[in-house]
Amino acid sequence: MSIQQLKANAEANFLRYKPGQKRGHYESYFIRANHSSESKAFWIRYTLFSPDKHPEKAMGELWAVYFDGKKQEQHAAKAEFPIGQCVLNETNFNLKIGESSLNSVAAKGQALDFNWDLKYKSTENPLFFLPLNFYHLPFPKAKSLVPQPFSTFNGTLQVSANKIEIKDWIGSQNHNWGEKHTDYYAWGQVAGFDNSPDTFLELITAQLKIGPIKTPMMTILVLRHKGKEYRLNNLKQWFTAKAKFKYFDWNFECENKDVRIKGRIFAPAEFFVGLRYPNTPGGNKYCLNSKIASCDLSIEEKDKIGINEAVHTDFRCAFEILTDDKTSHGVEILF
Repeated sequence: MSIQQLKANAEANFLRYKPGQKRGHYESYFIRANHSSESKAFWIRYTLFSPDKHPEKAMGELWAVYFDGKKQEQHAAKAEFPIGQCVLNETNFNLKIGESSLNSVAAKGQALDFNWDLKYKSTENPLFFLPLNFYHLPFPKAKSLVPQPFSTFNGTLQVSANKIEIKDWIGSQNHNWGEKHTDYYAWGQVAGFDNSPDTFLELITAQLKIGPIKTPMMTILVLRHKGKEYRLNNLKQWFTAKAKFKYFDWNFECENKDVRIKGRIFAPAEFFVGLRYPNTPGGNKYCLNSKIASCDLSIEEKDKIGINEAVHTDFRCAFEILTDDKTSHGVEILF
């Protein structure tokens, strides 16, 4: 492992926000996990949000959603705190928003009627979604990585009057930040497929606005499968990948000289919750968020002609769409 990679691994959860900075900034640390055999999942997000040119309005946010696919119900909660009620450590991952805390092994907190007390661990190396040098460049404005893939969670959730035991649920701890939200995207992640529990997938199809110009759709994909990491994420591959998505169905195909990866991510609208994300320049984005989507994936190694592996999961896929559209998808926007 190179010195550059070792340094990046060590800094994966370093805080990028500088208190008092005038340039707009958002930064989120989130954890999420799925039940092993039932269509159930949770997502908990600790966010710092500072509007452009108004650092005095910076705040900490707590978001929490519990998904129950069998009942087709989601329970969501959000709480906000002035930045003065947040404890921030630039190089020591030990974040506190209000009385809610998150570090590399535990999460404990409350947002409205949603309480959590969780411990987690991962033995995996961080997964870097972008090429390493891109984390130090101004483009793209939004950065993302997975400091702890394949995290195992144990503990409890208290969702309204219901206590939910979390025992060996599998998911991840994630970190993203930027000057503003990506303009339009679909994002997906699978931490273990039903027929390939050691396979981890992370991908995005996104469109950016540069002034009045919209870029073509760009797709980035990183897959860990059978001891290999396939990184289909160099700049050329962003634009040569084939992908399209709609509400709520996404097809994609990415390849390099070694591998071709094709897949589909999909879920019914009833499996989504709608969340309003304020954007640092002003205005809002709308996140259609599910953590119990389905994913079918085929993996064709080009040096093994005729061998095409298929992996799938019925309900263990994270699927988000970020859009300016508040209504036509039919998902109620909360908060």
